[in-house]
Amino acid sequence: MPKVKIALTKMRCLEETNEVGSDEPYVLVFAAQIKKVANVVNVPAASTTLYGPWSNVDKGDLVQSAFVLGGKTILPAKNCWGLNGKPQELAKMEDAIFIVALMENDDADTGGIRAGTHAQMFASITSYANANMSRADMVSKLKHDMKDVLRGITVTGIPNSDDLVGVAELSFSNTDLQKAVTQTVVKNIVLKGDGGEYRLRFEMSV
Repeated sequence: MPKVKIALTKMRCLEETNEVGSDEPYVLVFAAQIKKVANVVNVPAASTTLYGPWSNVDKGDLVQSAFVLGGKTILPAKNCWGLNGKPQELAKMEDAIFIVALMENDDADTGGIRAGTHAQMFASITSYANANMSRADMVSKLKHDMKDVLRGITVTGIPNSDDLVGVAELSFSNTDLQKAVTQTVVKNIVLKGDGGEYRLRFEMSV
């Protein structure tokens, strides 16, 4: 059974949002392990990882989640799979769900947003698993739920609330999973909204 880790490593601003001044983007990744035992779906583990926020981001800028000094990686990017920093077992990609959200920070507490988002997303996926919902239906509903959470009271800041740019599923294939045993597999996703557009780079490796 492959053991891999997944992390957001870089992000490129393709277009700034409509906010006044430079952007201050951050990313939330909700990751859940799902298992079917005796035809019953359960959720043995879930987490929400916060990347950023990054300050003074303008069109064309590239930010990275690892801490690099003099061309050397001093602190690697946080994992959204393999939270202890080490590769984690993943038999097939259908055994996990990854929902990614990109936000523009104004005055809200990003740590509080991460905690509030995780609590509500974990409650949602637990409910869906108990209802024996299919994986595809869970993904669809979780994307909708994350949008609702991040547009709601969780993101309230004084005087300005944070703004949602976009939400998407991060999806690697089972072929990608096998390739990751011998090489780093890259998956790019583009999120648009609030006038902005960003390309996010995720890497899967052992």
